[in-house]
Amino acid sequence: MAVSSYRSIAVHQDTCLECGFCEQFVDCARRQTGCIGCGACLKGCPQGAIRLQERRERGDAVRFSVDGDRFEAEGPLSILAALKYAGRSPVDRQGSPDAEADLCATGGCWACAVVANGELVRSCITPLEREMAIITDPEVIRRTPPRRLVTLMRPAPHYHPSIFTQGCNFSCDLCHNWDMTFASTGSALTPEETVVRLNLDLEKDYWVGISGGEPTLNRPWLIQTIRYLRQKAPEIRIQLDSNASLLTPDYIDELAASGVTDLSPDLKAARPETFMKVCGIASQQTAQRYMDTAWQAVAYLNDVYREQIFTAVSVPCHPRIHSMNELEETARRLAAINPAMAVTLIEYQPAFRLRDWPRVSRKGMDMVHKLFVAAGLKRVVIQGGDQVPRAVDPMDLALGSEEF
Repeated sequence: MAVSSYRSIAVHQDTCLECGFCEQFVDCARRQTGCIGCGACLKGCPQGAIRLQERRERGDAVRFSVDGDRFEAEGPLSILAALKYAGRSPVDRQGSPDAEADLCATGGCWACAVVANGELVRSCITPLEREMAIITDPEVIRRTPPRRLVTLMRPAPHYHPSIFTQGCNFSCDLCHNWDMTFASTGSALTPEETVVRLNLDLEKDYWVGISGGEPTLNRPWLIQTIRYLRQKAPEIRIQLDSNASLLTPDYIDELAASGVTDLSPDLKAARPETFMKVCGIASQQTAQRYMDTAWQAVAYLNDVYREQIFTAVSVPCHPRIHSMNELEETARRLAAINPAMAVTLIEYQPAFRLRDWPRVSRKGMDMVHKLFVAAGLKRVVIQGGDQVPRAVDPMDLALGSEEF
């Protein structure tokens, strides 16, 4: 059975800063096979200077199999592209109409993993090879421990152990951790390897954080990592930071059963048009689903897990994105869920593609704080100023890392 010959290639435009991100931080297949049009370099380009265009020239025929069925395509292309052309998907999202949106598209999360020639690989950035045998059967994939790219840290000022997960389903122009979030290089770790390398000191470490990026993208990896943490340190507090876009009730139930004690969901907006602008999501359908899921997650955590999981809602804000009317709507909706809900107002600082934006003034943040208190919320704090470390400038990308 033949598949579509449509293929893409990444093209750099004149606005490129030559910051080196796509060279140093992207696990690019072009070094081995030439560009496969996977697009992994697009989300992390701080200038938005890379685009995909259709290849016009003919490519070599590549024969491959998917779960035993034979196909043929023109290369070069990624395994994920070949699977889509073959009408197959490596992603099981319970019939979601836009399941691919729940992937990072950069190679960090490994949620698109398939078994190719007997090895677990990222289908999004792995080149299709001649006579490659691909298996997408979830039962087969589950026999191999899940993997994910992570950075292990003990960041100041608290120096608690922290697991930073790479890969995100959002594409925020104000992404504060863009240099790690959209990177795809490094060693992918299994849950057990992650906990071992975290090197917990059971006499001193009483808290561990999991953030990103978006930790919830690779559900098997996250759940197993939390379970290993709980087995290793039965008394430790485990905090999960999430954009909450995938935190359905069954997912929250599984996180609670695995051992999460603290959860900080982000509420990026109260209106879909704002949500799309903040998160860089072009599909209104996807934006609405993500926003609704996040708000429902906050309500579910309050209704079902108020005594078990400490929930602190994060509300990022910047006057160029969030109007006072919308922030007041956010405050009132939160107060209706629970006036005693812990809320952290986060100052959106200039970063990534919006490096020229002004910082939010303290006066502006105080105004938002008063608005939230006036709505009836009793536990509202501001995270801003020196409490928010400066984001990495594209021209100052570090060659080292914060791993330990």
